[in-house]
Amino acid sequence: MRYQGARAKVDLASLDAKRIHMVVRRLFRRRNDYSQATLDELPSELGAFGILTVKDLRLLMKKHRRSLLEDENTRLSRSEALWLSQEVDSAGLDAFAGKSWYAFPGLVRQAMELEFGEAAAVYLMER
Repeated sequence: MRYQGARAKVDLASLDAKRIHMVVRRLFRRRNDYSQATLDELPSELGAFGILTVKDLRLLMKKHRRSLLEDENTRLSRSEALWLSQEVDSAGLDAFAGKSWYAFPGLVRQAMELEFGEAAAVYLMER
């Protein structure tokens, strides 16, 4: 039997909420970790699109990291910023700069939509 290193063991581990948090936390800023929402439903959503291991998720998030960060750096219009401040918790909104950022579940779902297109968005809406 061939030796399997620690990194390979971690990469082949199946996804759960703890591992999803670990992967996303290492790739994105601390300010994105503000949501109180749990990540419990994400493993089944990711599994429906063939993302079953930690390595699969890490590669997906690394592939779309730049476009997700660019999306967060886009300045919102005044009306969008006001609407967001009224609709959602202000933890993910900088009203002064006119920018908002995704929480960890939003980052994963946005990456899924970028990778799989409208199919991921429709699948998530049906659930």
